[in-house]
Amino acid sequence: MKNLLLALTLNLSFVSPMFAQTSSTPAPALDRDALAAKYPGMDEGSTKPENKKILCPFHRMLERAGLYDSSKKEQSALTVSIIKIATIAQEFSCKFTSCGVVATAVSAGQLTTFTSKLAHVNLEALHKAPGVSHECGLGFAKGGSEVSDAHRAATLAKLNLQTVKEGICKEQSVKNTFAGETEVKLIFAFLGGVDRGFIDYSDVELFFHAELPKTLGSPDDIGKI
Repeated sequence: MKNLLLALTLNLSFVSPMFAQTSSTPAPALDRDALAAKYPGMDEGSTKPENKKILCPFHRMLERAGLYDSSKKEQSALTVSIIKIATIAQEFSCKFTSCGVVATAVSAGQLTTFTSKLAHVNLEALHKAPGVSHECGLGFAKGGSEVSDAHRAATLAKLNLQTVKEGICKEQSVKNTFAGETEVKLIFAFLGGVDRGFIDYSDVELFFHAELPKTLGSPDDIGKI
């Protein structure tokens, strides 16, 4: 716990000046057609393969869109700066501070497991971030480090999302943590559930396969759930 707090403090010392500069900057409204035209790699039917080592569907979708290509270079793992993650996420209606804080927490957890470096997130080791990582995943099996086609298909075959999440936790004999509950709420918000009161199965299916959903909402709406 002490190591995690120390890592979090170190990360915040690097990124907090940028957070302070952008804290009042609103995220732009989402235009699904414009995003699909700009990033065809993540649109429905794209033949670009998804990176199943990225457990988070949001970041898997962004990677598929090519938004992290400049960070790949010759790295053995896809490691992206917190600032870059927060900047990119803004275009998808997640305020710089909102997504930046989550990335900062993930990075801090990874620093304690020596899977990332200061002020960066290893997107291929999200399961190695104590305090944020969790079991009973919607797209990965218990103890898994990659997306499982079979597990993902089983999740999609069941939906209601929250009920499925609780069921997966029960099946795997693990507790649904705050991080796990937040995951479901973020998906619900990003797929327009806050405004409509529901989300479409087809959008969940697209999102789980790293494709841009047809209906989009702001991840920042999670506070309204």
